[in-house]
Amino acid sequence: MTTATRTTTDLKQAAQKARHELEEQVSKAVMKQHAEMAAALTKQQKELQSLQGEVGTLTAALRKQKSSGGGFPWGLVLLVGGGYALYRTNPTVKEQVDGLIKRVNPGPEGNLARAGDAVKSAASDVMQGQSPGASVRAAGGEMQRGGEKLVAEVKDDLQRKS
Repeated sequence: MTTATRTTTDLKQAAQKARHELEEQVSKAVMKQHAEMAAALTKQQKELQSLQGEVGTLTAALRKQKSSGGGFPWGLVLLVGGGYALYRTNPTVKEQVDGLIKRVNPGPEGNLARAGDAVKSAASDVMQGQSPGASVRAAGGEMQRGGEKLVAEVKDDLQRKS
């Protein structure tokens, strides 16, 4: 065998070895990620089962209370308590609730949140090749109403202080 042939053979073997090692590393990484995902899914499934159990218990309590015709609404207290615990422990639920509260808020903050939504809608209209006029008018109206509410609040504060 010539030196060139040996070198070529050595290079091929080294490439195969490197390829095999890389495949092993990728395989290990994929298996590790798969195990982490399976653990996370198992945890979420247990949490969902727990919540389903709580909802079942609360539903049964509400039915019992309805059939008994009175008394303290413990079922409602438990339902509110469970909802509050979920709000405090689950960031996704907290974000959704906070977003809904901002949009329902009758104060200037609500107007600003709705104006922001209208601006996003206008940008979406432009991206889709549509006229953003209605969205821009909605944003302007919300900003105007928010400004009017702020002015009214300032006037009220000034009148109370004087």
